[in-house]
Amino acid sequence: MKQIKIMIAVLIFSVIAIMNQYSLGEAKGKEPFTEIKEIARVLQRNGVKIEEWVVYTREYSQTVKDHATFLQKVNELKEKHHRFQWSFKKDHDIWKATGLYEHASFQEKIQLVMTVTNKKPQTYILYEVKGFDWSEESSKKVLKTIEQNMSKIFVKEPTLFSCVKGEFSDKMKGVLFKQASNLLTEFDAKPIEALQEETFVSVSAYTEQWDNALPSTNQLMNIQLALRTKGLGEKTTVVVGTPIITIEY
Repeated sequence: MKQIKIMIAVLIFSVIAIMNQYSLGEAKGKEPFTEIKEIARVLQRNGVKIEEWVVYTREYSQTVKDHATFLQKVNELKEKHHRFQWSFKKDHDIWKATGLYEHASFQEKIQLVMTVTNKKPQTYILYEVKGFDWSEESSKKVLKTIEQNMSKIFVKEPTLFSCVKGEFSDKMKGVLFKQASNLLTEFDAKPIEALQEETFVSVSAYTEQWDNALPSTNQLMNIQLALRTKGLGEKTTVVVGTPIITIEY
């Protein structure tokens, strides 16, 4: 489990770097948060109880170039987001300021991270919202909050990473890969790569329904799906993310 969590973290940073060059971007005029709403609808329609969801994004800060401008940016974020609880950590060449705001049903996190390599600082602003329940009514308010805060945090319109995790309400019948294929069909997604084990399946795929994508083995991908079960007759956990999974599974 720890290895999977580390792999996800590394993959997120690698993919964001790639998407700075290859992202197809958000379609202008498109309804915001289309992807996470569609993922939630498909999972709930297939008998999945949603347990956790995440919206994650980050942006390179061109204005923060040294420690002085880093602290200046931290103060700016604190003023704009005064309800957040802020903390600061300094570890060798890494400076990190973190703001947390715990709501009743979701959590917001803002981070400003500066790393120095060969005396060249690089700074990123990260924004993550994690929820533990999903309904059409409650999600409207949360997604509106995310949209408002993103306009305050980011200069441009960064790429969103959306991910939903849940559990099938009934013990699943049949093999995992067949169930994964059924879910991908609902997203009109074509599989590109897959990993199959007896109690675990992971599939990377591409759907034309969503605009953002990244290259994978000379093809584009923008959806990942994973199913895991503890054994025959046990309930099954499912995670769906775009363009990649960002929740530990």
